[in-house]
Amino acid sequence: MSLLNQFSEPFPKEVERVLKKGGTPLTYIPVSEVITRLNKVMGPDNWTSEIIRCERDSLDPDFIVAHVRLVLTFEDAVGFQKVVAKDGFGGQKIKRTKNGDIVDLGDEFKGAVSDALKKAAQQLGIGLYLARSEEALAIDEEESKPPIDDAIVGLWTTFLDHTKGMDADQKAELGNVWNEFSDGAPKPTLDTATSEDLDFLIAECVRIKLGGEWVESTDD
Repeated sequence: MSLLNQFSEPFPKEVERVLKKGGTPLTYIPVSEVITRLNKVMGPDNWTSEIIRCERDSLDPDFIVAHVRLVLTFEDAVGFQKVVAKDGFGGQKIKRTKNGDIVDLGDEFKGAVSDALKKAAQQLGIGLYLARSEEALAIDEEESKPPIDDAIVGLWTTFLDHTKGMDADQKAELGNVWNEFSDGAPKPTLDTATSEDLDFLIAECVRIKLGGEWVESTDD
């Protein structure tokens, strides 16, 4: 069996783990199983990993980003030694307590490195079938969404422009007014908002900025 086939072999169901991301369950393989697969196929002396970079992101310090290089050494079919290197990039969001304190920064660095190592290993076929399933699911979800009307996009942009000029108290008031208007429905998004919702929210943004009072409309 070729190296690719050995690397690409699906993992036993009992080692798979599931997490929810955006409400969608995603299956993943722990990094310990990835390392075990590398040891089994290559032997522990024929592969190495190097942390090229692991640090807090400069744009968002609440994220740890890592760059890991996975290097394999083996003999090809005619006996020549070959060296293959694959780079992976991963990340981990820093978890905080309710008081804003970091729970375990070292654990987040470890998580970012593990994620990067798994991304590098995917290029060899390790766990790639799971990544392809996630990508296919994301594509199917995007293709199933109906196109958003240009008028909704325009109203949504206008609404966001108004909210940018509001302070925290004004935004809180807008949230309370929306709860009254919608009977507690979730806040609208670009995908879920109607023109009626956005007309109401835009008008309320203007009213709140001008300091007026909201009066709930009633049907005759």
